[in-house]
Amino acid sequence: DLPTPEASVAGEWEFSGWRLDTGKRELRSPDGVLVHLSAGEYQLLTAFLERPQRVVTREELMDIYKGDALAPFDRSIDIQISRLRRKIEQSSRDPTLIKTVRGAGYQFTVPVTRPS
Repeated sequence: DLPTPEASVAGEWEFSGWRLDTGKRELRSPDGVLVHLSAGEYQLLTAFLERPQRVVTREELMDIYKGDALAPFDRSIDIQISRLRRKIEQSSRDPTLIKTVRGAGYQFTVPVTRPS
């Protein structure tokens, strides 16, 4: 079983100039602007940050997102990823941070750090 985002230790994550403070549940853009995330977007982002540069299947994300409540054909994960991309990608049409890996899932492509 994969740990849920709530199981993570509160702290900060950095990626491509972005900063997520899990204690405050705040995401700041590279230019310091606070970006609002829905609960679902926050859960997905933390799931990606905990698994950088690794392909994560839709099923893994669905387990993190809603547990067993979603059917395999449920598109809510794809919708949430689309919304998250609109907020963090320079171009949601040509995403560079969250790549779709056909037939496998999604991959958060950039390095992630935990500043001290």
